[in-house]
Amino acid sequence: MGNIIVQQGVSLDGYAADARGGLSFFSAVEDWTEPDTDQLDQLDSISHMVLGGTTYREFVGFWPTEQSRDEIIADKLNALDKVVFSRTLERAPWGGYPEGRVVDGDPATTLRSLAETAPGDLIVWGSLELTDQLFRSGGVDQVQLRICPVAIGRGRRVFPDGFATALRLLRCRTYDSGLIWADYALT
Repeated sequence: MGNIIVQQGVSLDGYAADARGGLSFFSAVEDWTEPDTDQLDQLDSISHMVLGGTTYREFVGFWPTEQSRDEIIADKLNALDKVVFSRTLERAPWGGYPEGRVVDGDPATTLRSLAETAPGDLIVWGSLELTDQLFRSGGVDQVQLRICPVAIGRGRRVFPDGFATALRLLRCRTYDSGLIWADYALT
């Protein structure tokens, strides 16, 4: 049985998106080589990428294109099975790779069922509306925070308003770039 993992890049003050909904704080990390090397290793245990409709549109415009050819994680990321939660998309093409499966239903129920038979873990990237639903329904097993060394003061928090739970640290890695990667189990 696979785990349902939410992985988010966040600012040091806990924002997963800046005030305009973007990821401008990612530029605080000048060199992603070390964390991407660790991400490459992690992708060996991942069988499914899970995205919301907005994040899907952002990812499909980059990952299965020539723009990502120098990214060390591109081949493994593109090869993952894809699940896209959307009420507006009918299809989720992925360049020259197999198309993603579009789902319009309860994310926690759908992903828990998929995790029971998946050959690896399911990872949710970005997709803050989707992750809000998953956190509120108890549909997350682990959260992985890639903490950028910058405070941005406002934006969209990684956890939904009112969400409270204890977390158990699984591991923490630090990088010369100032990035911290912290993995937690939800208890």
